[in-house]
Amino acid sequence: MAIISIKDLTFTYPGNAEPTLSNISLDLPAGEWITIIGPNGSGKSTLARLIDGLLPLKQGQIVVDGIKVNEDNLHAIHQRIGFVFQNPDNQFVGTTVADDVAFGLENHQVPHDQMAFRIHQALDDVDMVPFADKEPAYLSGGQKQRVAIAGALSLRPKILIFDEATSMLDPKGRQKILKLLAHLKVKKGFTILAITHDPSEAVLGDKVMIIDQSHLVAYGPTSQIMGSSDLLRNHHLGLPFTTQLKEELQEHGLKVPKEYQSEEQMMTWLNQQLSSNK
Repeated sequence: MAIISIKDLTFTYPGNAEPTLSNISLDLPAGEWITIIGPNGSGKSTLARLIDGLLPLKQGQIVVDGIKVNEDNLHAIHQRIGFVFQNPDNQFVGTTVADDVAFGLENHQVPHDQMAFRIHQALDDVDMVPFADKEPAYLSGGQKQRVAIAGALSLRPKILIFDEATSMLDPKGRQKILKLLAHLKVKKGFTILAITHDPSEAVLGDKVMIIDQSHLVAYGPTSQIMGSSDLLRNHHLGLPFTTQLKEELQEHGLKVPKEYQSEEQMMTWLNQQLSSNK
């Protein structure tokens, strides 16, 4: 069942002659991790902001959890979507971690007798309870991003949107956030939309969509999209490590699987080939 339905969506920024998004139509299923990739300026972030109602929708229709995205329904839409941006420093408004999570609850008029429990629960989900009374300035980049995610979780949405949410983190912080996303999807049942430029992140989800030159040019299972080196190259996108490895093996005359394989799957396949050739 689709939790987000997009039909005939076209969007043009004021003053621009050409649309940023042109005639986008697709349904996104509930409970899946969907990655949005594409070159810079292709319209990825614009699509995410339109889904969340952060930009005015003038052509086409977006329905989120059965509710049309329009000005009258913004409060209901924002109850269903948690949005985490690229720079965690730009999202802090509270003097402490707990205060920052409370800010969103206050804006949504959550009763005060419920706030303490929801703040603790959200911080516990991201493993940040010990930092509840800390000032945000003393947190690492990864910790700040986890607090930003806690702020979104405290509102109990059904959908989480991450707009390049790991791009400013070091490798260790990035891995912690990606592990958290997987946990939220599997254990908590969230629908996740994640925008990224990193092919190693794009392979982690269930489905991938490619947006290029304002159009939706591909959408399908991750193994299908990320396993197509020609498709990725045609749209100036990086190849996952295992896809690069398979190309090198092909150049040496080995027949390799066409679909994308994770590093673990690739190691299993290589071990099978070595065993069969003994």
